[in-house]
Order: sequence, then structure tokens, then C-alpha cells
Amino acid sequence: MSTSILAAAFFLFISLGLFYGLKLKDNTGHILTKERIKKLSDKTPEIGSFDFDGPALGDGIGGIIFSVILWILISIVFVFLLYFLGIFFWATVLFFTAMLYWIFFRALRLVFKNSKYCRRNALKSFSFGFVYSFLYISWIYGIIFLVHYLR
Repeated sequence: MSTSILAAAFFLFISLGLFYGLKLKDNTGHILTKERIKKLSDKTPEIGSFDFDGPALGDGIGGIIFSVILWILISIVFVFLLYFLGIFFWATVLFFTAMLYWIFFRALRLVFKNSKYCRRNALKSFSFGFVYSFLYISWIYGIIFLVHYLR
């Protein structure tokens, strides 16, 4: 039901946008470029492999001091790991932003290129709106029906 409501809203958005002659300009530029990826990768420090065999100190004062020092070192290692995960997270966010940019902007720009043919023509606007809505929404319905069929 919610997909049908969203499909109807999308159909009206496209049809009315074509009817009123809506145009989109590409003024955002490239979101994910080689320079930005290079800048992020330059900030990552390189860590080589290390082998560590701790001495067996037992339960005395030496074991307590050793465990506190080890706790501090492991905390530092976790800070570096969080730093690497943060860089990975932001690279992933930039990648998904670029994908959403293409889906929402580029795809709709291709639709609204036809607005010069459909301006103030309701029949053409609604026919183009129906075709593009069907193309952009039908795969979602296909997934929903496939899930219900396989269940």
C-alpha cells in the first residue's frame, strides 16, 4: 500500500513537472572524484605487521603493572582502528552520495529533458509520466511480488 502511494506521488511529480516545463541544471559537479579519494587515502597511516609474545609475569605486582601497560597499548591500537573505520565510513558515505546523486538527479534530468515537448500539453505529460513512473517503480513491485511468491 505504501509503495502504491509513493508510486502515485512520483507519477504526479513527474507528470506535473513535465506539464509545467520543469528543468534541472547540473550545478553540483562531481561528488566522488579521484582527488578526494586520494586525499582521504593520503591521511591513513601505514601499519605493518607485528608479533608480540608477552612474558609470563604471573599474579604479582609485575602482572598488574604489565596488564595496565598492555591495557594502555591496546587502547591506543583501538583508537587507530577507529580512525581507519572512520575513513572507511566516510569513503562509503561519499560513494553512496554519488550513487544517490546519479539516481535522483541524473535519472530525473533525463525525464525532464522531455519537458520542452510536454509543456502545457496534459496528454503528453501524463503519458510520459506514466511511462517513466512505470519504468522507475515496476522493479520495486517485481521484488515485492517475488518475495510474496517465494514465501
